[in-house]
Amino acid sequence: MELTSEYAQRLFETGAFVIISDLPSGSEVGIDGDVHITRKFSGWKMIPPGIHLITCRIPSTHPSSGMPIRHTVLRQLLGQETLVLKYSPQKEDLVPNATDATTGEEIPTILTQEHLRSLDSELAAYPLHRWSAWEALTSCVSDEDIVRLVGPKRKLDSLFESPADDEVEPKKYGEQSGTAKITDRAGSQVSSTDGHLMYAPFDLRRSWRKGAVGEEVTLYSKDKSWLLQHVIKEQFGGDYVRLLAQVQLAFIIFVNVQNFSSLLAFKRFLALLARSERIFSQEGLFTEGGLMLATIQELYVKLLRTLTIQLESLPDTFFTVDLAGTGLQDFLREELEALFRSIMRGHSGTGAVPSDLNEPMMRLRNVARERYQWEFEDGSSKTGEDDESLEEGEDAPVIVEL
Repeated sequence: MELTSEYAQRLFETGAFVIISDLPSGSEVGIDGDVHITRKFSGWKMIPPGIHLITCRIPSTHPSSGMPIRHTVLRQLLGQETLVLKYSPQKEDLVPNATDATTGEEIPTILTQEHLRSLDSELAAYPLHRWSAWEALTSCVSDEDIVRLVGPKRKLDSLFESPADDEVEPKKYGEQSGTAKITDRAGSQVSSTDGHLMYAPFDLRRSWRKGAVGEEVTLYSKDKSWLLQHVIKEQFGGDYVRLLAQVQLAFIIFVNVQNFSSLLAFKRFLALLARSERIFSQEGLFTEGGLMLATIQELYVKLLRTLTIQLESLPDTFFTVDLAGTGLQDFLREELEALFRSIMRGHSGTGAVPSDLNEPMMRLRNVARERYQWEFEDGSSKTGEDDESLEEGEDAPVIVEL
């Protein structure tokens, strides 16, 4: 995006500001994945309205203490909004500039245009060359999604964990914690508790309906279509966009905050979506209130576009240096292959994949092939052999006494 003097002036007047005070020299700060080491730094200017992720890592004063924690503020910024933060040495974290002494809630700090202009030499311009990609990476995310995931303070760090890491059953999870589910039993929205990431809980190893027996258990231990519909209905009130919002949040958090629980969540979501072949066929709609076929297609078009921009956004060294030895590259390639296979097999009864679904699928295949040299087999085969890998090891289905 070209930054002309006229556009810069308009952004200065209408864009958002993030002001940070008291940062130690040499701190690492970032916005939307654009990270720098600071010397004399007071924040960012000319920020386009939207969802933004602000990270901060303070240099360690003890060389033996390991890698410092990356603290993060994740929130929606409005046009002309000014978010004022400060570094707290006591908490070793970014905190609001002012809070209510009784409730601890943030009190907005109002800065005049004159004061903002006095800080101009210490304010970095928002990296506009990243904006279109970042906007696509967060296209499904709303402020409500952020609050559900990280709580009303809209803050997290590298060490935040998710109770869903254990893949507990949603009902049991809800009974253990009043804030576990995305909605409570009355249908009201609930949010995260401090220190936890409230990703939707589900167990990939038990992906069939309660009461299923015999062939149904065998079928849906491999095909996750029933579980996918169940998660969308029970955890997200039937709104598949809220599921995609968690996919997008898990990705940007594990990449930019280095949060391991978000990596686990992203892998669970991708496996759930990639292994649901029957959801594309009429026979796959086997529950009352099942998703309409048109809605399923919309879900997967958005998913394919999301995965494409995610692969395009990763640093060149992501798999070879940043996450070398983790097996993530093999996992992603295998799940993408399963996704393509599910889409093609799921449409085998209709003769062809619809063009508005096929085009983003081919775009994703091409990006994966050209950037990472990933090759994919022809997914038109109808044998179940390719699904066997999911049913081994930690992902093997749990056999229960009925």
